[in-house]
This record gives sequence, structure tokens and C-alpha cells, in this order.
Amino acid sequence: MAAHLLAGGLAGAAGLLVFLIIHHFWIQPIWFILPFGMVIAAAGGVAVGWAYAELLPSLPGRPWTVVALVALIAATLLPAVLLAEIRPPMFDISVPGGCLTMSVGRASLMFIFELLVTAALAGGLAGWLIAGTPRAALASAVAGFIFALGPGHNIPFLAGTPGTLKGLILLTAIVVVASTVLVEGHARLIGLSD
Repeated sequence: MAAHLLAGGLAGAAGLLVFLIIHHFWIQPIWFILPFGMVIAAAGGVAVGWAYAELLPSLPGRPWTVVALVALIAATLLPAVLLAEIRPPMFDISVPGGCLTMSVGRASLMFIFELLVTAALAGGLAGWLIAGTPRAALASAVAGFIFALGPGHNIPFLAGTPGTLKGLILLTAIVVVASTVLVEGHARLIGLSD
């Protein structure tokens, strides 16, 4: 289990670095979040590593494990993306600095229920369907919640705006890199080689 958790922590850190590098060149530099972000990303990665430990026996072998993880994360976040896209945008970004189009309370509820709850439920369901155990369902639900809170946090805010595509491309890059680091990092930690 230690190798899964360590690989998860490394994957979280790698995902944060990808986010910050792409954000730096494509949007604007936000390196000031690195110290706090690294703690959160590594802790979130540990939660994803736990889910990986529970699901790994039921996942395809390398290199297809990375593809399976990317698909699993996409399926976990897809309900939140769809819910966000079928409603009016939360922000009017034509105004400098953006302007909230609804109350803060309503936006907060949408963030909680449209993103965090749906990702946890979708993750838990996926864990149950893949591994068929309560532990896998719980671990996958926690990982879905953490992944939504971390890399997926902008899903409800960017929905329906010109920033949607940019946000999804950035999220995809994070998911692909973090999944690769998790699978290959774990393999190296336990001494597998190809």
C-alpha cells in the first residue's frame, strides 16, 4: 500500500506542476500558490493512490492502465461537466474581472452539488462497478471528491463561457500526466520494468 500512496502523492505533485506551467504560459503566472498547492496536491494524490490500490487488481495491465485511469477520471467528472454546461454561466466574463451572475449562496450550492457531490457519487459508482467492493467504492468516491476539488475546481465556474475549452484542455493535461506518473511511479516503486 505504501507504494500506491507514494505514487499517488507524486502524481498529485506532478499534476500541480503541469497546471502551474500551463497556466503560466497560457493564462497568467500563479506560482504563489505552489507551497500551499503542493501540500494539497500531494494529499489529494495520496487519496487517489488509495483508490488506485483498491482498483488495480481489476484494471488492465500496463500500458493500458494509464488509459483506464484517464477514462475513469473523465467518467467521474463528466456528470459535473454536463450539469454545468446545461445551465446559464455563473460568470459574465465580458466584464473586466468577471461578474457573478447569481448569488454567492446559489453559486456555492452549485459548486457543492453539481461538482463535489456528483464527482464523489460517480467515483464511488465507478469503483463499485470496477472492483465490486465497498472499499473500492469508498476509495473511489473520496478520490472523485478530491479530484473535483483540486484539478476540477473550475468546471462549474468556466461552464458556458469562452474559458470552457481552455479549462478542459488544461484539465486533460493534468489528468494524463498525473495518471501516467501514478501508474509508472507505482511500477518503479515496486520494481516492475518494461
